[in-house]
Amino acid sequence: MSIISGGLRSLLAAVAAVAVTSTMCFESMSLRAQQRRSIDTTADTAATFNIPAQPLASALNRFGDVTGLQIVYAASLAEGRQSSALVGVFKAQDALARLLANTGLEFRFTDAHTVIIQAGRNSSETRTLGPVRVEGSSRTGTAGTNGSTDPTATEGTRSYTSSALSIASKLPQSIKDTPQSVSVITQQRMQDQNLTDFTSAMNQATGVTLVTTNSLQSTFYSRGFAINNIQIDGGAPLAMNLVAPDGSSSHYFPLIDMAQYDHVEVLRGADGLFNGYGDPSGSVNLTRKRPLDHAQEVVEGQIGSWNNYRAVVDATAPLAFDGRLRGRAVMSYEDQDYFYDTATNSHTLLYGILETDLTPSTLVSAGLSFTRQDSLPWIGGLPRYQNGADLKLPRSACLCSGWSRWNFETTEVFAQAEQHLGENWSLKLNLTRNDQESHQKYSSITGTVNPVTGSGPTFLGTMADYASVQTLADFTVNGAFELFGQRQQIVFGGNWQDLDSGGLNTYGALYAKGRAVDVFNFKPSDPAYAEPAASELSGRYPEWGVTQWGAYVNARLTFWGPLHLITGLRVSHYQFDRITETICTSADVAVVSSRCTAAGQVRGAPNVKNYGSHDTSWPPTVSLVYDLRKNLSLYASYTDIYLSQATFADQAHNPLDPVTGSNYEAGLKVEGFGGKLNATIAAYRIEQKNQAVSDGGYVPLPNFVACCYRNGNQVNLSRGIDAEVTGALLPGLQMSAGYTYNINEYRGSDYYASYYGDAYDGPRNLSLVSRVPKHLLKLWTSYQFQGGEQLRRLSVSGGVNAQTASYNAGSACIDYTYGTSPTGSPTATCTRSVPYNYTQGAYAIFSGRLAYKLDSRWSAAFNVNNVTNRLYYQTTGSSSGGNWYGEPRNVVLTLRGSF
Repeated sequence: MSIISGGLRSLLAAVAAVAVTSTMCFESMSLRAQQRRSIDTTADTAATFNIPAQPLASALNRFGDVTGLQIVYAASLAEGRQSSALVGVFKAQDALARLLANTGLEFRFTDAHTVIIQAGRNSSETRTLGPVRVEGSSRTGTAGTNGSTDPTATEGTRSYTSSALSIASKLPQSIKDTPQSVSVITQQRMQDQNLTDFTSAMNQATGVTLVTTNSLQSTFYSRGFAINNIQIDGGAPLAMNLVAPDGSSSHYFPLIDMAQYDHVEVLRGADGLFNGYGDPSGSVNLTRKRPLDHAQEVVEGQIGSWNNYRAVVDATAPLAFDGRLRGRAVMSYEDQDYFYDTATNSHTLLYGILETDLTPSTLVSAGLSFTRQDSLPWIGGLPRYQNGADLKLPRSACLCSGWSRWNFETTEVFAQAEQHLGENWSLKLNLTRNDQESHQKYSSITGTVNPVTGSGPTFLGTMADYASVQTLADFTVNGAFELFGQRQQIVFGGNWQDLDSGGLNTYGALYAKGRAVDVFNFKPSDPAYAEPAASELSGRYPEWGVTQWGAYVNARLTFWGPLHLITGLRVSHYQFDRITETICTSADVAVVSSRCTAAGQVRGAPNVKNYGSHDTSWPPTVSLVYDLRKNLSLYASYTDIYLSQATFADQAHNPLDPVTGSNYEAGLKVEGFGGKLNATIAAYRIEQKNQAVSDGGYVPLPNFVACCYRNGNQVNLSRGIDAEVTGALLPGLQMSAGYTYNINEYRGSDYYASYYGDAYDGPRNLSLVSRVPKHLLKLWTSYQFQGGEQLRRLSVSGGVNAQTASYNAGSACIDYTYGTSPTGSPTATCTRSVPYNYTQGAYAIFSGRLAYKLDSRWSAAFNVNNVTNRLYYQTTGSSSGGNWYGEPRNVVLTLRGSF
């Protein structure tokens, strides 16, 4: 049987969901991530063993515990076989040879830390093990775990930490050696905590606060600022919430299924060197699953509360050319309701990737993913009383209609190439094109509730078409050289982002004016709230685009053994282009410059805007790392903040200076147990200033959004402490614990004058984002029992997400004057508003998991979330809407098979 046909059969069998009948089951036996530069165990390393004769599977497990080596084998090979006793001090390869004696099996090392067990090749399986064969890896570069070519991969490690991350350096680098606050959510954590989508994964990231915007979306806050960028495989940033200074925005919605990703990396704080213009919040890197060097098929099925059903098939195998061509395919389907009425969501993911070693030093991969999502959304959340008091509606209440819909299609095509130039230098090219289209037609209810009459909220309808095409490219050169008797490292390159959201179409309101609604007795079936006819096109964006490019250099310099200087410089260019057309929705409407003679007519000339800026980051990013010991380091870092404001003009018609600022951070990092445990603590201070404020009214200008503005004296401050411990505390015990203390506030009179008027005399230090709590704790632990074979099949997990109080304050409109715009669209102008102020108290949400390995192939897990059924608001909005309950107690049963 040829390798090509055998590999394709393995891949297609899993994709056809018949992997449950397969006779080959591959499993990876490594208790936790191994940090390659710190691990001492290799084929030639000696260790002390005391493994009695026993079933082979458990003996290999014990061998992996002692050596930290990753053992990969077909589970059927171990069935019915007994190991020989192994007592004494042996080199790893000699110990494994003794352990496999008289089993008819042999082994080979694919790299320094990965061993494959296989049947003997030259005689029947009952023969004595022949000569030991130790082979080097044929992979390009440093291989990751479980047969992946990605050195940051976490699949198969069973660990809650990682040996290396690339988000802050463009190079695989240990957490200890990264002079910024970085975290990882590994594949094992995603499985244990059932983190199936991007939102649920971010909800478990240290220091990240979620603010729900609708049933499908959330905004993620870190250190008091919204996270706006996602990297994929360390490439150029994919924009999530890019808003132009005129208020228009891009329309990419990160509705991401995590089945296609190996792990998530999160950087907290500014990352102005590699991610374009510096944003003080942080950035996220999603790392795709790569093909493995051996056949593996995984099937997974779930059933959970509120009719939540999910299925995943994940298959990988060598396909041809003696394993130099490898493939992987992932399919997932999920259909879910919510704990509140009416709303639903379903989506399908298809992901495929091919990877090949073109030469011993050249690795190339390419693939695509496609997601279709059909949903009945809830937009708007719950309102409150005029003063902010809780309406105390049941958690099952949904102010949404059965005719609402928001459907998406997202296609992503990508390619990567890595070229090694000798031992110390390499090139990497990363290309991605992300194309997303969506159409929405939905109802929403907004408006504060009068505490006496219960009136106030109104029922509205909206239609829109969205489109976003992002083309991303990132090219890096990295290398190492000797200078002053020390090893120096350097990375230089550039990235390019082209974002086109020109497919946006807006439509007139679905109702002539808002319809009064009683939120205490809302009935979606009421004919008054029946689905209206589609409204007419009222506006479109033939062009809405952003082009960014940047060139960067980053060096890690060592002039004295324990002291390292990391510094870098970036040159950036930013270009924004927008063309807006206003469409008449009715005829014969008098306007200032023209008349609408027919519906659908473009009124006047298109509104054309374009502007750009070109800047060099200065002062440069700089960090110092001092190695107190081999596994203990101190660091201090500075990163600049720079956001272009070229769209705002001053009274002399010159563009404003950029938003600037600084990110200072200092901390201590510890690496324990040979890289199996990472602990960090850091203090930080962020300052952002020079934001635009109004300075004399609105005057449209060519190539600028508006005049006149000036750089304000408002200062946005954020300071606090981050602490995190991840990895193995004891054999079988994994933990991820993250604590964040954050204070964020506005300072300066311009902020208060712009919001409250020049006569404002209230408090001057208001929170930048009051919904971000001062104290935030996220803890999850898992223990796999270490006793006999039956007990070792059992694992228990548990954790808590806890935070202190958060609050919201502002004012809400209670009276409107309704009219018609020059194009015929209905308008509503606020004529009276009232203040509100309310607090969500501190809360703690406990969750747990019980898992049992049924046999060598199948396992079952039972997750319970919000064990105490705590009633709380996960997100607080205004008194007019945007308030969202947290999920009540819910359960998920998972059946997983690995072949």
